[in-house]
Amino acid sequence: MAETRERVADAVLRPGTVEDIPALRALGEAVVPPTYGPIDAAYAQLMLDQWWTPERFADTLPRVRMLLAERDGQVVAMTSFGRLSASHRDFPHVTGDREVMWKLYVHPDHQGLGIGRRLLAEVEAMVEGDELWLEVVDGNDQAFAFYRAHGFEEAERVGDRGWPDDVWMRKSLR
Repeated sequence: MAETRERVADAVLRPGTVEDIPALRALGEAVVPPTYGPIDAAYAQLMLDQWWTPERFADTLPRVRMLLAERDGQVVAMTSFGRLSASHRDFPHVTGDREVMWKLYVHPDHQGLGIGRRLLAEVEAMVEGDELWLEVVDGNDQAFAFYRAHGFEEAERVGDRGWPDDVWMRKSLR
């Protein structure tokens, strides 16, 4: 495994396309249960059913920017980001618009290799504004630690009627 950890440079980053939808769904099936299952198994299933479907990806790809990381021709990580106004959800607590990183997921077999860090750096370089926002589900301690280590701070906490809270984090980029 040490050799693999040194080979992070072999991850190729590229834009996501509709042809990637089956690989994105497979990635979701690999990352969502271990990420959210320990927090709330029903929430994990809801995430897969609402946000990791081929239909959702087909609808989302024209609205947001998506970057994928490939190793040996396989999609092993992804991130998506764009304006809050491009979302399918309402955010009554937010005034104005903001740039949001909607997803950043790395397949469990490829975590710890620096791929998530590379994707985050690419997103930060592509954001047009002075801030980048993201949501983290309360209880996702691994994500909290990652984002805090990369300069994000908790800015808002929003209750979600029976589901774990959404915690909004923000990073000043300039």
